[in-house]
Amino acid sequence: MSDTLMRQWQMLRLIPRHPLKASTAELKQRLADEGFETTQRTIQRDLMRLSDIYPLACDEGGKPFGWSWMEKADVMDIPGMDSHTALAFWLAGEHLEPLLPKTTLHQLQPHFKTAAHVLDSIPADKGAPAWRGKVRVLHRGPTLKVPAIAADVEHQVYDALLRNHRFAITYVPRGQEGVKEYEINPLGLVLKDGISYLVCSMWDYPDIRLLALHRIQTAELLDKLSTVPLGFDLDAYIASGELDFALGGGVQLKALFSADAAFHLGERPLSDDQTIAEQDDGRMLVTATVQETSELRWWLLGFGDQVEVLEPFALRDYFAEIASNMASAYVRTE
Repeated sequence: MSDTLMRQWQMLRLIPRHPLKASTAELKQRLADEGFETTQRTIQRDLMRLSDIYPLACDEGGKPFGWSWMEKADVMDIPGMDSHTALAFWLAGEHLEPLLPKTTLHQLQPHFKTAAHVLDSIPADKGAPAWRGKVRVLHRGPTLKVPAIAADVEHQVYDALLRNHRFAITYVPRGQEGVKEYEINPLGLVLKDGISYLVCSMWDYPDIRLLALHRIQTAELLDKLSTVPLGFDLDAYIASGELDFALGGGVQLKALFSADAAFHLGERPLSDDQTIAEQDDGRMLVTATVQETSELRWWLLGFGDQVEVLEPFALRDYFAEIASNMASAYVRTE
């Protein structure tokens, strides 16, 4: 009886929320991966019984049939969500909204809804409702819309990552016309500035590639295990600067910042070896070892005339050209 209960509870966890669905064959395989061997007939019988108790639905509109939690079903978990977990989920909801695709946020909404309900049900003298009403999360810069990712594409990509399977895609490369077809070895998923990037290799090539999920038009899971290039490590790949659009290796940055612009660098340094020295004219000389990337250039440009790059000389020449071009663009013609 205890084994049956554990299997059924695990099966309930594996069933996705509408509009996604899982067939009995898929549930059988995933249960086997978790150590629960059973038959499809047993799974079907369990699901029929459980659907009398829980908000489960079977989509019989197309084969294979699939089971899902109803779209507006409350989150069910054991143990229930306590106030500390609720606070964490509420903050996560505030932070994740501009970062994750809408389809992913939609799947998390029941958790956010439950968190809000838990917090609002706490007596006011414990402070939680007042605290929730006094905390806000703000983000730097203009609010840019997150590009849409097809729900079925997102499901296939996440499923492939979870199961270590290859998948075939059609993809629209940036700046190119037409659609390309690739066989993908998924290696990792990185969310940055509202964009979901798939770190992968293609076919049996070892080269590491970076694909934007919103440019994937279609995705189909393949019955082939993915292969990981020798020595690949996701954290090492991120640390290499590829996701910052690396332009070179490490450089010694020397730049003069206005005192106001340099203030935050005293609290959030650019590197472990950063130094800040006040100059005779009141500006601050900041020296730090950084990687030269496009994002470093964008960050420095954001300070406008509040920063003067001294070294490396190639970077100084780049900013001198930018400044000259901007000066020409802003010359009055009247």
